[in-house]
Amino acid sequence: MYNGISIVICTYNGSKRLPETLSCICNLMFLSPYELILVDNASKDDTIQVVKNNLQGSDLDWRIVNESNPGLSNARWKGVFEAKYDIVLFCDDDNYLASDYLEIGFKYFNENPKIGVLGGLGSPVFEADKPDWFENFSHSYAVGTLGKTNGVQNGLSYHYGAACFFLKGALLQLPGIGFKSALSDRKGDSLSSGGDVELCYVVQLLGYDLYYTDNLHFKHFIEKHRLDRAYYLRLKAGISASFPLLTAYEINNFKNRTQYKKYLFKLFFRCVQLYFYVSCKKVLFSKNENLDISIVVNKSKIKAFLKNYNRSVKHFSYVKSIFKI
Repeated sequence: MYNGISIVICTYNGSKRLPETLSCICNLMFLSPYELILVDNASKDDTIQVVKNNLQGSDLDWRIVNESNPGLSNARWKGVFEAKYDIVLFCDDDNYLASDYLEIGFKYFNENPKIGVLGGLGSPVFEADKPDWFENFSHSYAVGTLGKTNGVQNGLSYHYGAACFFLKGALLQLPGIGFKSALSDRKGDSLSSGGDVELCYVVQLLGYDLYYTDNLHFKHFIEKHRLDRAYYLRLKAGISASFPLLTAYEINNFKNRTQYKKYLFKLFFRCVQLYFYVSCKKVLFSKNENLDISIVVNKSKIKAFLKNYNRSVKHFSYVKSIFKI
């Protein structure tokens, strides 16, 4: 039986987003022990004062800790090391948890001891009108199922980091085996990402299960500026900027570096082909907005490949050695 849940909110300039998030946390219905750790990642606004104004006088066990090194991954690890309970819930500063979120998550962990990662179903809440294109591209906004069905996910799978549970003991094994991230993840206002995917991968490589259930519900508040198409294109470019580093964790698919290198070049040439094909198609169908997205994604991947190829190969060998595969 696990001893409780530590909710970790990592925030950078989150003063406007946090009040409703904190209100939902204060309304959680959970009989077992839990705490809230808010990790301030070098905010420049009045985030700390807003948190104090919203939580002072509540019965919630909460505290603020500072992480001066920029980056979401740095802030998350700070929260993990600060956590006093066995299960860690990474809750973004714009996630509105259902009142039974902890109760349901705790139940799944205790009934399934192999679970290392547990994710739920996010639904969008919009600050402005929902754009026509949103439904087709909502997966980039940490909502929906990402194509998963309930239960243990096969192979290397991942959840979005929003409202995602991790077994703290699994995470704490990683420093012990010398694990070092290949990614810097999001810093300040940048839109680089992938740290949540990486954590999901390495926990599975340790032998734990990644589990999904749509019984876990939360709402993801999406600010007006994030519904702008120009923002979405920047977001897709940021997501693609980690290419092909995350493929280094597919160590079960390749016997050696040579096989892995061949795989990387297949991916690269596929991106090049798509980029030129879609660019030519764009000349004929200039009003097709989907083509813009494909151009941005593949252009970003091509640049990222040239930058990250050697790192990916080295990281593949490194991952294979520390996980003994």
